[in-house]
Amino acid sequence: MSEWMGFLLIVVGGAMQGTYYLGLKYVAPWKWENIWSVYAVFSLLLLPMAMAAATVPSLSEVLTRAPSAALWGVFLYGAGWGIGSTLSGLGVARLGLAMGVAILLGVTAAIGSFVPLVVQTPQLALQPKGLMIIVSVITLLVGVLLVAVAGKKREASQGAPVQAVIPGSFATGLAICVMSGIFSSMLNLAFAFSQPVAQAAVAGGASASAALNAVWMIALAGGFLANAFYTSYLMTRNRTWKNFALPRTGRFWLIGLVMGALWYFGVVLYGRGAASMGDIGSVIGWPVFLAAMIVFSSLWGFVTGEWKGASAPAKRFMAGGFVVLMLACALLGIAHRM
Repeated sequence: MSEWMGFLLIVVGGAMQGTYYLGLKYVAPWKWENIWSVYAVFSLLLLPMAMAAATVPSLSEVLTRAPSAALWGVFLYGAGWGIGSTLSGLGVARLGLAMGVAILLGVTAAIGSFVPLVVQTPQLALQPKGLMIIVSVITLLVGVLLVAVAGKKREASQGAPVQAVIPGSFATGLAICVMSGIFSSMLNLAFAFSQPVAQAAVAGGASASAALNAVWMIALAGGFLANAFYTSYLMTRNRTWKNFALPRTGRFWLIGLVMGALWYFGVVLYGRGAASMGDIGSVIGWPVFLAAMIVFSSLWGFVTGEWKGASAPAKRFMAGGFVVLMLACALLGIAHRM
């Protein structure tokens, strides 16, 4: 696979993940915990297990052969990401699709890119290529800031949060999204530091791209724990287990499946695209992946009416944020070619 094809796979994967949040808008009278639990079962357990079983020969032997420290590392990074994933749903439900996703993914991009750069390729940090990556990620954060300001101006001009699934203050939603971004970066760390697990899968007969399916299965199983615990707690506290038996809600299970498929296969495409870029793939590919998610989730926010009645300054800040995010992606492309 060419490096530019890998770059395209990353963008497509980001577009898929920037779209899956749409399902949250169309499941009333189900509550957030109902749809999120269905999404989590499909995206974090069933689909990863099925893909790994179908593409990794002798999967059980691979798990036995891989170093236990590496397996636990991938699993625990996944568990940390699971905390961020749970918080992301709550943050987006409070701030709206456009703003919530932009903030949490901006934080995720910075941490998820800088940590592999410093740990895996510290020699690049002060070289032109490394400095260009740093400038690119900082540019991405500026774009995220512009999007956040746009969202705040939108809220002020509309007088109240629009289409928030869960009501709450701007400050609370912002804090949740920032914490989500910190924890969510751990998914890229699980990928960046998963070489021993992937090598064990390749030694067992899997292709290099299929070996990543074993990595995702382990990481996402860890991520499922936080999601399952919190949604079960909410359904018990809010007495919403009964919502699963409500009449005419069968389509909500399909929505959950589509959400899960968009999210999971978006991750698969990211992994394959980043792997094609070599050792620096997780450093450059991760912010590109998240920038694509921000752009597409923001576009869906416009399409679904989150910005209806927003002021002209709010829209100008959002447009400026888009331009800066595109610039960040272009700079990352330049860095990759250096």
